[in-house]
Amino acid sequence: MSQCSKKNCGFSITELLVSLGIVLVLLSLVAFNQQKYTDTSALVSLADEFSLTVTQAQAYGVAVKERAPGSADFSASYGISLSLLGSGSNIAYLFFSDRNVNKYYDGAWDCPVGGTSECLEKANISRGNYIDSICVVRTNGADQCNTVSRVDISFVRPDTEAQLVFFNNGGQVTVPQNMKGVRIVFKSPSNVTRSVVVYQTGQISVQ
Repeated sequence: MSQCSKKNCGFSITELLVSLGIVLVLLSLVAFNQQKYTDTSALVSLADEFSLTVTQAQAYGVAVKERAPGSADFSASYGISLSLLGSGSNIAYLFFSDRNVNKYYDGAWDCPVGGTSECLEKANISRGNYIDSICVVRTNGADQCNTVSRVDISFVRPDTEAQLVFFNNGGQVTVPQNMKGVRIVFKSPSNVTRSVVVYQTGQISVQ
């Protein structure tokens, strides 16, 4: 067996390759977990922001907020519209004033602001996140996630209860049976999901 001095001894090629392989595996795990953590954090922020928007619509509706400063128009209710019907509609949602109190948004999805438009703001969803599905929460049985592609959530004074109007996959108003709320499922590019449930009672839950 050959002997070597401390100055001449070192890693063999095999040992070096094994060490590099271990380091690469560890770095890959760290990068993957960091990406998942970043995606999860962004999705949590998105769900929280959306739930706050629903709460704001609820507060405006109950408090009978003036539609625009100096307009002396206190008749509008307020709500949020979410849709999967159009191209790119799943990466934004609309905050609107329901001026004719028909419980849903009547305007265009590009959200023209001012004049007679009901749209107040278009909230764009960033970081590659998107609305994955809109589900009917039922009093019994599993949620229905394949029969609706749009929901408008509004609050009409003086009630704190949510008015939920669903649209089917063809864009027509539909009335689901045994409905008690709506679940909006947000998804990240790495398939992490986060849900916000709005019940008819006005309760909002982030899950």
